[in-house]
Amino acid sequence: MHVSSTTSTSTSRPHLPTRSMGIAVVCLPADTPAAALAAKATATLAARGLSSSGVLPHFHTHTRRTGKLVDRWNGLTAGGPIKLLDLDGMRTRAAAGAAAEWLLWQQVVARLRPAQPFWSFLDRHRADEHRYPLPRAQADYLAQPQILAMTAHNAIPGQPCPLPTRHLEAFQAGYGTYVNLAWLAAVPGDGLAPEHGGWLTARSQRLFDALDYLGIANGHLAQLPPGAHLVAVASPA
Repeated sequence: MHVSSTTSTSTSRPHLPTRSMGIAVVCLPADTPAAALAAKATATLAARGLSSSGVLPHFHTHTRRTGKLVDRWNGLTAGGPIKLLDLDGMRTRAAAGAAAEWLLWQQVVARLRPAQPFWSFLDRHRADEHRYPLPRAQADYLAQPQILAMTAHNAIPGQPCPLPTRHLEAFQAGYGTYVNLAWLAAVPGDGLAPEHGGWLTARSQRLFDALDYLGIANGHLAQLPPGAHLVAVASPA
């Protein structure tokens, strides 16, 4: 799987799906000094032609051995050896949160007809830009009853559980798929840099491509030794 560019859909309207700064996870060998992890992770992304803007508190950890971690904030760390990271706990919590989120989504969009993800409108625009301009594609996407219902839900001030419209396709794929997707996405984030070169990320915003990436990324993580390091970096992954 290779890096693929994604056309930005960002406009002044806040509820169109976008690809912006995300979480890139960098795999580093066990003999990397803890003090060098952040710099090494940034350099690894740069060598793959990817920019970054510092490490992120992404991984859960219960260890008190903070000297082996890249910073630490309230039980979160930007990285360290796998054996000191609570990856199983991250996946379990992500799946539990997704279960509650999907049940709420089902209530919000109850009895509304299924909606099309934004990429389907973008494909129509790209096929004939003159007859189907981008503003019309954006308007048609936003006018769908399910999108309107989710947008109205999210617009409530202080909403404790917003429903990301970019998750539309995954929501509609069903409870099991949504929960499994959250489990798979909890650790690798938006992109994974393997220790021995290469770059893994989804080819597009399509659900199939996301699942393809996450399956490969989690398979790679499962093969790493406990002493290998993972570092989370902010990157346009």
